[in-house]
Amino acid sequence: MSGRRYSSSIAMLCAAAAFAALVSLSGCSAGVAGAGGSKVAAVAQGRVFGGQQPITGATIQLYTVGTAARGSAATALLTSTVTTSDGSGVGGNAGNAFNTLTPGGFTITGKYSCSSATQVYITATGGSAGGGNNSDIGLMAALGPCSSLNGSTFISLNELTTVAAVYSLAPFMVDYAHVGASGSNPTGLVNAFKMASTLVNFQSGAIATAASGITLPTTTLNTLANILAACINGTSAASSAACTSLLSATGAAETIGAGLAIAANPGASSITNLYTLVTGTPPFSPGLTQQPSDFTLAVNLAGSQLVNPGGIAIDASGNAWVTNEGGFSVVKLPNLSTTFSATAYSVGSLLGPRGISIDRAGNIWIANTGGNSVVEISSTGTALSGTGYTGGGISTPVALANDSAGNVWVANFGGNSVTELGSSGSPSSASPITGSSVLSAPTGIALDSAGRVSVANSGTGQLCLFSSAAVLQSCVSDGYLFGSTALAVSSSGAVAMAGSTTGMNVSGAFSLATTTGTVNVASPVMGGGLTLPVAVTYDGNGVSWFANGASISAFSGSTAISPSMGYGTLSSPAGIAVDGSGNVWTANSGDSSVTVFVGLATPVTTPIAANVGP
Repeated sequence: MSGRRYSSSIAMLCAAAAFAALVSLSGCSAGVAGAGGSKVAAVAQGRVFGGQQPITGATIQLYTVGTAARGSAATALLTSTVTTSDGSGVGGNAGNAFNTLTPGGFTITGKYSCSSATQVYITATGGSAGGGNNSDIGLMAALGPCSSLNGSTFISLNELTTVAAVYSLAPFMVDYAHVGASGSNPTGLVNAFKMASTLVNFQSGAIATAASGITLPTTTLNTLANILAACINGTSAASSAACTSLLSATGAAETIGAGLAIAANPGASSITNLYTLVTGTPPFSPGLTQQPSDFTLAVNLAGSQLVNPGGIAIDASGNAWVTNEGGFSVVKLPNLSTTFSATAYSVGSLLGPRGISIDRAGNIWIANTGGNSVVEISSTGTALSGTGYTGGGISTPVALANDSAGNVWVANFGGNSVTELGSSGSPSSASPITGSSVLSAPTGIALDSAGRVSVANSGTGQLCLFSSAAVLQSCVSDGYLFGSTALAVSSSGAVAMAGSTTGMNVSGAFSLATTTGTVNVASPVMGGGLTLPVAVTYDGNGVSWFANGASISAFSGSTAISPSMGYGTLSSPAGIAVDGSGNVWTANSGDSSVTVFVGLATPVTTPIAANVGP
């Protein structure tokens, strides 16, 4: 049964269950007509389903997220035990007709307070979906701000809401009782809750209606929900082959944990093999028609504003800024929610812009490659540089990096040099910086926490390191990499350089010595789907992410995390970035779109200026 038929069946069952008049408001959230015909206050309520079956006897809990650290303990909010009804009219937290007469129904009115709560989520554990008590059942839904819950809020919990929640919250989640973020990244967690609502509507329990320009991974969502349903609709692992397979492959104790494990390692063969649990007529359709190479959830964004996008950077609010190499503009894409509107800015005489970065003040800097300038605009799209900055030897600029003082460092492909611009756009006295002519067609530039500048030399395949005072410290090669395309530096000083060489698909891996300014070589890096990588970034855990010709790859040091074909199927991605929610964004030049891989990485603090850590 599809998600839409599922939500329709809820409405019909709610209407049939009530022997007293239930006044339909939204889903099943209804006021109950009293004996005298007067209408009493609406109540916050919901229903728990496993596939098509209501789950009775499940324990409900409402949590507010932890604030001590990522994955810190959440706080349970319900002041008394709530379980789902068996529909008999007695028990099941009696108090209104809906709750006692609707199988799987529950109410939480008057049982929690939002006084100290922020983002909240709800869980249902245990109970029976018709096959007897199943202790392996775990379902959840990400609800958002506690203050948004009210008397007419209806909450559906099923496998789809669970998948949306665990994928979106995975970077902040250890298990269903530990979901949290540190005080330095509250926006990332808020946006993660928004992402869950972008994927699945927690009131209907169905895949959300996508805003114009957004394509949701519907078939993958349904397939993942069906995998969980194979365990939920049976008995516990002690007597259920489906539960045994699911929990064994994921190392989990219940289905929320299983979903989280899938989200955390979507390319492992033991995970993708779970596709075989979907048999017969599954409850959610349409699903995938064959076993996928990975179980990533990828949201695609497209629209007339995007024309051969190249560079991509994330601001402090989680919005993505993308350069349009073919559209002579820069596009702002808002962090995902139920609404979506892309805005294109054609400012500063943009001509084939490529690189992009954002400073700590929130201003956007653009490498105006075809215009031989650097353009600065405000967060509202207003040009701050007129037609662009051109001093200091700027020549075919392709990449940018910001330091903590507001300076901007520019890699000049055509000028074989680097330019340092002050926050006002004035070049430093040392610009252009050539390193005694060692720079050759630089394509990438990044700064470490000490302010040192790493430059990718595409002409020689070398990595060149400059001090914060623009003094050359060293240039090294790994002996493999040539034609480097981009470069990134992690918070610990690791350097990843994208590129290739004849007959091999490799990237360069280097580490910076913290005191001497020397560079250690740990290359080449191979495997994990790495194929002609053109862009690279780091996440908050020091994992390097590469954009390939048709996928993305991930490495912990030199060890591949991604599967042999990489993650996803993309069309010539040209830029890659990680946001504060742990989503991985790619700018896809081939089909003029942007892809967001949900919860795949460790969050970073954005904007990236002087390599701000996680």
